[in-house]
Amino acid sequence: MLRIKNAALILGALSVFLLGKEAQAAVVREMNLEEMITTAHYIFSGMCISVDRRYDNITGRDAIFCTFSVSRIIKGEALSEFVFKMSRVAVELGEAPAFKPGEEVVLFLYGKSTLGFTSPVGLGLGKFSVLYSSSGEKVVVNAYNNKKLFKDIDHTKYSAAFSASHAAEISDLMKKKSGAINYDLFLTLLEEMVQ
Repeated sequence: MLRIKNAALILGALSVFLLGKEAQAAVVREMNLEEMITTAHYIFSGMCISVDRRYDNITGRDAIFCTFSVSRIIKGEALSEFVFKMSRVAVELGEAPAFKPGEEVVLFLYGKSTLGFTSPVGLGLGKFSVLYSSSGEKVVVNAYNNKKLFKDIDHTKYSAAFSASHAAEISDLMKKKSGAINYDLFLTLLEEMVQ
């Protein structure tokens, strides 16, 4: 039993090390959308093409390599395909979100660590699954049901940048405390907030 506890402690410490300092901070505090945008090095909308567990030459251990077809870049280098690696241990322990082929998401990713690893900002905060509501509306929602996403954000600062019709939608959106968000409206807002 003591061996199992020691192994779990070692694996937990290794996953924190591999995720990097940015992810460690994200695990212990909540962030609103402004903070997530500032912290993210990459933000994009896309479809997961593949998730492969394979040997990583840099670390000498297995890692999870995720490949995405990018449909819309919000922040970062303009690419049609984005490949990144995550700690296998962190994914398997549930500390980092998992991905599956065919899954459509909006991702906020940290910059790559010195070992080439990254993960979604705030882990579950920075992975927005793209879903369809019962009425057929395309929406996004993160692991926390978008809770506190707009907390302490001055919505008038952003709604003023939109036409009158969109300004009201943006203002209403930013008053939400939680729940699914219209996909197109979310991406439009992100593009304005990134500028």
